[in-house]
Amino acid sequence: MVLGVLAVAALAFLLVNRPPPPGFTAPAAAGLGTAETAAAAAPVRMLVVGDGTTVAPEGVPAWPQLVAEEISGEGGRPVELTVAAADGSGYLVAPPDGQTFAQLAEGAGGDWDVVVLSGSRDDNAAFPDVQAAAQQTIEAVRAASPDAALLAVGPAWPEIPAPGYVQTDRDAVAAAAEATGTTFADPLAQTWLTGPGPVGDDGETPTEEGHRFLADQIRPLVEPLVPAGG
Repeated sequence: MVLGVLAVAALAFLLVNRPPPPGFTAPAAAGLGTAETAAAAAPVRMLVVGDGTTVAPEGVPAWPQLVAEEISGEGGRPVELTVAAADGSGYLVAPPDGQTFAQLAEGAGGDWDVVVLSGSRDDNAAFPDVQAAAQQTIEAVRAASPDAALLAVGPAWPEIPAPGYVQTDRDAVAAAAEATGTTFADPLAQTWLTGPGPVGDDGETPTEEGHRFLADQIRPLVEPLVPAGG
């Protein structure tokens, strides 16, 4: 009888004081609300400044929107997109009552994570003038967003070869990008928007197919620039 009572008491002691099973971890909910979780969910602030190839017809998603959606998809970081673009805008020139790239960027503010400058096919001027304007624009963007990653995309043209002034614009922007350590993409060398379908009847404005094509070319260039985590 005494042995039975002792055995029951010993079993009760073990049940109350037994160690947790191997591999036991705190519930996942215990980690919610940490700084790391908040940072991972922070949106990427992306600014796109461009000419008419950045603007889509009504009802058609332009390539910046498509790029932002694809980067946000499949578990990617959300993108907070701002587009400042107009047909006729450039580094050096502006449409009537419009603005240059530098003015468009200034109006959009600062503290961006990624900035894409696209164009311009409208800077019909001497090489040194376009280069100086492009370089000043890049430097102004960097001053407003010191931590931003920059991508300069040269002008695109639907015909091969592109007019001489468009090639001059491309060369000048490429020189400005090199001088400022900015990543540069060359649509003329890669024959973007050429062939049937990418541009409309005006021979210049990208169609829905054209914007889809531009997004497919530009997204792989933007993705490595997106900061990880926040």
